[in-house]
Amino acid sequence: MGELELIRRIRERIGDPSTGTLVGLGDDAAVFESSSGLELLTCDAFVEGVHFRRDFASLSEIGAKCMVANVSDVAAMGGFPSRAVISIAVPAGMTEADVEELYAGMLDVAERHGVEVVGGDVVSSTAGLFISIALTGVVDPGRVVTRAGAVVGDAVVVTGTLGGSRAGLLALIEGLQGDEYVETAKRRHLLPVARVAEAQALIDVATPHAMIDVSDGLASEVWHLAEEGGVGIALSEQAIPIAPEAREVAGRLGVDPLVLALGSGEEFEIVVAIPPSEFERAAEHVAAVTGTPLTRIGEVVEGGDGCVLRRKDGSVEPLPRLGYEHLTTGDE
Repeated sequence: MGELELIRRIRERIGDPSTGTLVGLGDDAAVFESSSGLELLTCDAFVEGVHFRRDFASLSEIGAKCMVANVSDVAAMGGFPSRAVISIAVPAGMTEADVEELYAGMLDVAERHGVEVVGGDVVSSTAGLFISIALTGVVDPGRVVTRAGAVVGDAVVVTGTLGGSRAGLLALIEGLQGDEYVETAKRRHLLPVARVAEAQALIDVATPHAMIDVSDGLASEVWHLAEEGGVGIALSEQAIPIAPEAREVAGRLGVDPLVLALGSGEEFEIVVAIPPSEFERAAEHVAAVTGTPLTRIGEVVEGGDGCVLRRKDGSVEPLPRLGYEHLTTGDE
């Protein structure tokens, strides 16, 4: 049983959200009512050897990426992050200075996004380093966006470029050195950015019906949007914005750059379904406010065929479920 099937069974076991919980298990973050309005809650766990390798990344970089992953979940729901609780399991051999370096990376990202660290726990580990972060956020009632609202005819758009994180990981694994593209790819993998400003800029001028961040791979996230919304999605091969560093690393390693773009996890770009009439205005505004491009990569269609990829030659094929899934695929 893979991660997604296990989550489906857990959702069935838990049942529907209670009164006051507007969005429960299955999205990037839970949404619930509080005395001050709507709040968000998300959490992520990070395991050495699965989510990170200390021979590739500094402890500061590891800490920063873990916090970015949580902040990105809040961004994908239309909110702003607010408070965090951090727990770590420390293996033998890690020093006090090491732990301080790990926290420095997390706190740097937290400060950048206005997150207050309010608690946590530190325990020992008999295996590797383990990090767990729970993050709350705030969101205006009219700005909540879930995975489930895509409408047939919507444009499917994505921030930034894709494939760079996976290219960076491959460059680290293969020991590639030297040129600008390789170093850019490594930075994309080691120091990703959460698209809070981009999500907010888009919501300012458009009406997003569904939204998700690219944590496990574009293809995986597109399937999530389709299945949660009961629709299909058709992606255009020629429209997918493949990062220049992904193309370069793919060429050097003999890998298809499209496969990198579709399957690269830890990109933390935002995929959104919006009315097509709003795309040009949204793209102009997001670029003007943040400097990040917004690209139309497909459209929402009737759900009978699931998700498909329209090739450059005009052929259409099922969209492969590329991307990382725990319990079924090799460590990323």
